[in-house]
Amino acid sequence: MLAFLLWLAPAIANGLDDAYYLPVDLSREDAAAGQGIAATAAVLLEATSGRLLFSQQGDQPLPPASTSKILTAITVLDMVNLQEIAEVSAAAAAVGESSIYLRQGERLQVEELLAGALMHSGNDACVALAEHTAGNEALFIDWLNLKANTLGIYDAHLANANGLPAEDHLISAAALARIAAYALENETFAQIVSSKYRDIGSGASYRHLQNTNKLLWQDEAIDGVKTGTTDAAGSCLIASRSDGQAHFVSVVLHSVDRYGESLRLLDYGADHYQLSLLFAAGETIALLPLADGSYQKVTVNQDCWLLTAADERKNAVISWHFQPWQTANAGEYGGFFQIEDASGQTLATYQMYYQTDTASSSIFTVGAAEDQ
Repeated sequence: MLAFLLWLAPAIANGLDDAYYLPVDLSREDAAAGQGIAATAAVLLEATSGRLLFSQQGDQPLPPASTSKILTAITVLDMVNLQEIAEVSAAAAAVGESSIYLRQGERLQVEELLAGALMHSGNDACVALAEHTAGNEALFIDWLNLKANTLGIYDAHLANANGLPAEDHLISAAALARIAAYALENETFAQIVSSKYRDIGSGASYRHLQNTNKLLWQDEAIDGVKTGTTDAAGSCLIASRSDGQAHFVSVVLHSVDRYGESLRLLDYGADHYQLSLLFAAGETIALLPLADGSYQKVTVNQDCWLLTAADERKNAVISWHFQPWQTANAGEYGGFFQIEDASGQTLATYQMYYQTDTASSSIFTVGAAEDQ
């Protein structure tokens, strides 16, 4: 970390300005990642950094089939105790096509129904979860769309809890990738989608589940996420791969080779990109001089990650944009720093905050600037 900070010091000293805005576009697409990808829509995202590496029609809302079940699952996970018992209604038991063959009156734990929905793509399990969570599926659908909005997704419209064909059930590949990245932070979700087999229920309600995601058997680094298939959507797949600290998420919609295309995208990410931790949450990253001779501490409130290809790392440039600090209040927004490659494309952007105390020295300090 010391070497990194010393490397940054000249940029800090020369990079002070009055900027009060925060750039939010962290994408820099890598055209090479998409070679041989014929899916109607495809994206590759690194989840930890949030960096979008490739997008092919990634923002086009399309039928997602059962891949949209991940939004159902994370909505339930964020609202309901996993040990609660859900009773299957006649409406849930009557849902057809892909199912775990629930019967009216059966009682299963919420966590077991989630496994049925995510691993075996049970449409009936999704309706049972929706009814248990919201009281009825119609209200739950409203909550699904609201959940998407809270994740910054506004171009999606979900019409049911299970992804069955509906004219107005549409979401983009990029949105699905962002939802998957968020959902994979949930330990229960991550455990379910990475499981090949699972037993749920007991007695007459016992079921043995096998995951529909065949990639789990092809590569030990694969840890999810969800298949989907309908005539309208074609073959779809959200897949993920952990590679050290990096976690790559791919989405292909309407693909003739969903497993092959997903592997190509995930392997490309793992082979060409490296993730590094620049600063840990709460770490002091700079000291700004105050009139009394002490220094204002500057910190970050989240882990700051940088995902780079080899050529980007060598030529990366950092710029610092501090808010005026002589009269800053404790905990106040302090500006942002961003890292760009040699072409000026943004690789990462993070906010900074002023700490509650001051300091008298540091491994480096920022010189006073006339226009602070």
